This record gives sequence, structure tokens and C-alpha cells, in this order.
Amino acid sequence: MKQVTAITPFALLATLFALQPALAANQAGDYSFTASIGESGTKNDNSYGSDTTISFALQYQKSGYAAYRASAGLLSMSGREVISPAVGTRNADAFFVTGDLVFTPRFRVLHPYAAAGIGFYDVRLTDNRDSTNGIEIGINWGLGLDVQLLRWFALHGELAYHYLTGDIPNPIQTIIIGGRFDF
Repeated sequence: MKQVTAITPFALLATLFALQPALAANQAGDYSFTASIGESGTKNDNSYGSDTTISFALQYQKSGYAAYRASAGLLSMSGREVISPAVGTRNADAFFVTGDLVFTPRFRVLHPYAAAGIGFYDVRLTDNRDSTNGIEIGINWGLGLDVQLLRWFALHGELAYHYLTGDIPNPIQTIIIGGRFDF
């Protein structure tokens, strides 16, 4: 009896990670919508503090292991270092639209993935004196995990890095959590 109770957790874990196709959003032609919230901040520079990120994505499953994803969102970073007494700190906000390729092995419940793509960022820098606005091109890549809870719903989490062409120190790191709805 002790052997059965010792093996049971491993059997359940093996079933969870089984290499069978996922129950939802794994067939070519499937679509999913993701809504997420999290935080963003510069990874290697202390001039900006972490602040809010909101993003929405529409994903088209090309095959069982690859998908196309279009994302739109807003990231915001609060200025941390004072530029001068008159200017104060400089905050950064960016509305972004990205297109990504998503590579994912599909297990029964867990769906880890890697994504990479290119995007356009409408960046606005504001301080006490001035506000500047400009369009920047950027590349992004990230790693994430979807946990399929229901046939049509999964918990979504992602860590992504955005590299922009403008004045903001690179990379901008975003950590988001949310939900993915499959249809």
C-alpha cells in the first residue's frame, strides 16, 4: 500500500505533462484572445521605476506547435532620477502594436512558449517642462506559460523584453498575467 501512495503523485504528474495534444486551441485554424495586466520597467537602467502594463492579443494557431500573434497595449514607466531641478523626473508611456511568431509545444494542461516579433511603439516622454512624442520601431522576445483550466479558458503569464530605437534605455522588461480565451 505504501508503494501505491508513493507512486500516485508521480502518476498524476506524468498525466499532467503527457505528450498528448492539448484539449483546446491546438488545431490549425483555432483562435484565442488574451487580456493581461502587469508591470514594466527598464531592465539595466535605474532611471525609470516599474509601472503598469496592459495588453491584449489575438492569436491564430497555424499548427500544433506554431502560431501568429498580434498584440496591442500600453506600458508606462515612472521617472526615478531627477534630470534637473526645473525639469524634474521624466516619465515614459508607450502605446504598442506588435506582431509575433509563437513557438509552443502543446502538453495536455501546460503550454510553455517562446515568442519573438517586431512592433511599433508610440512613445511619449513627459517631465515638468515638456512632452515629446514619437514613433519608434522595436523588437521583442519573451517566454510564457499558459495553464489550460477549461476547454475555452487558460491562465496566461509572460516575461518579455522590448528593445526600442529611441531614447529609452533598453531593454524594457514586462511581466504580465491574465487570461486566454479560446474559440
